[in-house]
Amino acid sequence: MYSKRFSPPPYPELLTIALFGMRAQFKNALGNMILNCQNAFTTISHKLVVGETNSFKVFNTSDYFNEENMHPDQDIIDFMACSHPGINLFILAIDTENAQEEKVVAQISKLQEALGEEVTEHLVVILPDIESFHSLAHLKELFNIRLAIANENLAKECRAWCANHQSFLYDYKNYSQDVVIRRKAALEKRRCNPPSDHGRAGAAPNGPSTSQHAYTAGNGNYGALNDIFNIVLLGLTGTGKSASANTILAAGNSQLDPSQLFKSEPSSMPVTTQCEIRIMERLYGMSVRVVDTPDFLNDQLENTPAQIEECKKYCQPGKCVVLLVLQLGRFTDVERGILENLEVKLGWRIRESTIVVLTHGEDLRGSLDQFLKGHTPLKNIVDMCGSRCHLLNNHSRDTKQVIELIKKIPNYKIIFPKFSKKTLSPDCLIC
Repeated sequence: MYSKRFSPPPYPELLTIALFGMRAQFKNALGNMILNCQNAFTTISHKLVVGETNSFKVFNTSDYFNEENMHPDQDIIDFMACSHPGINLFILAIDTENAQEEKVVAQISKLQEALGEEVTEHLVVILPDIESFHSLAHLKELFNIRLAIANENLAKECRAWCANHQSFLYDYKNYSQDVVIRRKAALEKRRCNPPSDHGRAGAAPNGPSTSQHAYTAGNGNYGALNDIFNIVLLGLTGTGKSASANTILAAGNSQLDPSQLFKSEPSSMPVTTQCEIRIMERLYGMSVRVVDTPDFLNDQLENTPAQIEECKKYCQPGKCVVLLVLQLGRFTDVERGILENLEVKLGWRIRESTIVVLTHGEDLRGSLDQFLKGHTPLKNIVDMCGSRCHLLNNHSRDTKQVIELIKKIPNYKIIFPKFSKKTLSPDCLIC
């Protein structure tokens, strides 16, 4: 039954999907299919994790069905708080080991107990193979559910399943609406004011956690409640894109393991051949996705069109800053038209959100203004980008250069709500 306090919203462009199930690996695989990204969900987590694109927001739930779970009610309350006021589609992921009828029925019944019997009207049970599909076919009428088999068209099927359906809104029969609302407010406050990492196993001191996940993950029992901001690095091979990305990551946490950084080495051949990302979960109150990209103007790279499409997911007006990386003292004919060519490939005027980053800043003799006046083609690019230009020394671990870079991001004080004069110190990139 729908809550009387809300009217069901119309069929949205952004679909919210909840993943339940007993096997984390299978839930991860389904979530990655929906988001069309192999790295959206990679870890075996017992906490709620959220992944989001422009089309889908996926709530990969905790280990709710585990009999050893000591806090199932708290897990449901946290899920309801993060997804308030409701969900477009519930997916129950049934893996091979749990495809017996009694186990499937038990999981469906537990969902009904927690969220109400009407949850099945918005429930799709994803099965591992055709044999399970046929053997459990009678459950469709018994519970008024859909059955399906995991496949590469899952994202399209999710949209089809949601067509002509209003969102499922929580009825709060088992869990007080006031409790859920208060929990939602607490999680939002907790996200903006995260607890100290001191004493937490595996936490690096004085730095934001960084992961290879394509989408921000929850910290503790809460998921990502706000949009993530993207820092997208573009440029030719050999200009220092990956090294610059690592400088930004290291400014937040100087003790990162090499596996948490982008691969970077001096080479005339491409080192980065596909879009790669790292997450900074708490940069001045905002989660940040750092996106390293291949050389989109290198015709010899394979799969460039697909990588451009991947980049477009993160490189969008209002949700990113573009760092156009050029090497100080090296300016080629290709780079004369690099901005316009990238705009054609990405489909929008990235110049409005672009900062020109000049690597090898340690080699500069004199002032940057004098250097630009003597290099007209480079100055023209900087002028097209609103005169936003920044020198970077990727051999230095001085965080001040990254702080100054952040201050050149358009509307940086709005994007990073905790950025203030008080935080302008090497120890305060995490807030």
